Amino acid sequence: LVRVRAEVATEQQAMSGELATNVAGIFDAYQMLLSDPALIEKVESEIRAGHWLPSALKLTIHYFSELFRAMDDPYLKARHEDIQHLGNKLFNAWSRNEVVGGGDTLIEGPVILVGAQVSISQIASVPVEQLAGIVCFEGSSLSHTAVVANAIGVPAVMGIGAAKGLVNGDLLIVDGNEGQVILKPSDAIADEFRELVNKERQLSEKLDELRDQPARTTDGQTVRLLTNTGLLSDITPGLKNGAEGIGLYRTELTFMVRDSFPSEAEQVQVYKRVFSAYADKPIYMRTLDIGGDKQLAYFPIENEENPALGWRGIRFTLDNIQLLMTQVRAMIRAAEGADNLHIMLPMVSSIRELDTFNKLLGDACQQLRQEGHIFKRPKIGMMVEVPAAISQLPFWKDKIDFVSIGSNDLSQYLLATDRNNTHVASLFDHLHPAVLYEVKRIVDTAKQCNLPLSLCGEMGSDPVAVVLLLGMGVRTLSMSAAKLPRIKSLIRSVSIMMAEELLDQALTINNGIDIRRVVNEKLATLHLG
Repeated sequence: LVRVRAEVATEQQAMSGELATNVAGIFDAYQMLLSDPALIEKVESEIRAGHWLPSALKLTIHYFSELFRAMDDPYLKARHEDIQHLGNKLFNAWSRNEVVGGGDTLIEGPVILVGAQVSISQIASVPVEQLAGIVCFEGSSLSHTAVVANAIGVPAVMGIGAAKGLVNGDLLIVDGNEGQVILKPSDAIADEFRELVNKERQLSEKLDELRDQPARTTDGQTVRLLTNTGLLSDITPGLKNGAEGIGLYRTELTFMVRDSFPSEAEQVQVYKRVFSAYADKPIYMRTLDIGGDKQLAYFPIENEENPALGWRGIRFTLDNIQLLMTQVRAMIRAAEGADNLHIMLPMVSSIRELDTFNKLLGDACQQLRQEGHIFKRPKIGMMVEVPAAISQLPFWKDKIDFVSIGSNDLSQYLLATDRNNTHVASLFDHLHPAVLYEVKRIVDTAKQCNLPLSLCGEMGSDPVAVVLLLGMGVRTLSMSAAKLPRIKSLIRSVSIMMAEELLDQALTINNGIDIRRVVNEKLATLHLG
């Protein structure tokens, strides 16, 4: 552990300039995991059970990795790769083997790093100007490897499965847009992709010029673009790509990487980093959203036949009121001296939940003021993701300050379709007419109730959906950092009048496939690149 902690610190120091800034939070997360008592205690318990240290380490890493791998949420599922990466580093430290791809390797010409998993230390071993691509047989687009690749502008393809017949020195094409790898391409194909690289470079330069420009339509309507995040490592890419704030900060990971509920002080320390990075920008922090596919190893929720409809989100935290009080106090303390904190409640389905939370918030504010803290009462809002909430918004308008549409869960519940179930995943479509009609109803109701509205989820980064949302009147969108530049470019290329016309047309179509086709045909005439 001592050796790997020192190795991680050395790797962080080895990265300089913009790259170091972009991935500093990743190294912080690694150090936090390495210091977690749960990791040490699990290894010790396996040794006491009769395993020698390498086996105990393997069993421990597998145990924690599977906790994350079993989650349906793709963002949290990807964290299993971090656990595996640290497990490999710990084993190498024990066996005194050198990590492949160390900093002493002399590299000439452009390089593509290929492996089952490519670590951040291996990325750091190649000068950024020489690194042409990354290919991982395992992993996902939400892994830390992908986060770093996005931060430094290197195409990466994840989870392609084992590649046969690949030897050092082979020519590869890494197509990050299409998620494909071409081995030993012909001259004609190579020339075609070189032309695509030139066009992509020109487009990237154009998009980079828009970073500080407003997302304003051709007829003068401004759209606020926020980012979704949950790890400290995700913060800088959002700022780099022009995020105007955080539209969804997932607090779950702070809880999931530990062996017990984090204390108030520990949460304050994490949240302060977020407020420091996004000073004077709005930050929407969602209260702990566990249950369903997101389980805590030290507080499992078992024996639920329908977890997605069970003890999760606000339902769980209101039944564990002291846990929620601790988190709310930590949020307010972290934001002390600023007025950009917005607290967002997940899975709200009844007015009782809002009343109970508002009373808790009042108690938390009173306690903190008595303790000498100076702050402004944060604004309170809710995610509209349970269909029952849609018709109830007029009755709840005096209980909340804003609403945010959680398009992923809302679509899932409206269509009774688990998007992670391979048998029915093809039925999941946020362009389904029923979803569009309900989203429009939410937007119209929020306007009538004078409630500021935003949308987070995959719908906010789908160009076709974005055009239709603009037509509905949505003016705040939150998405992953990587999607911000292209969505901003899209918004600056369309008019609200065009969006409204396309929405009117879409609402007369009875299936999502044709809706997408109609909107895409119109977007193709804009030559967006």
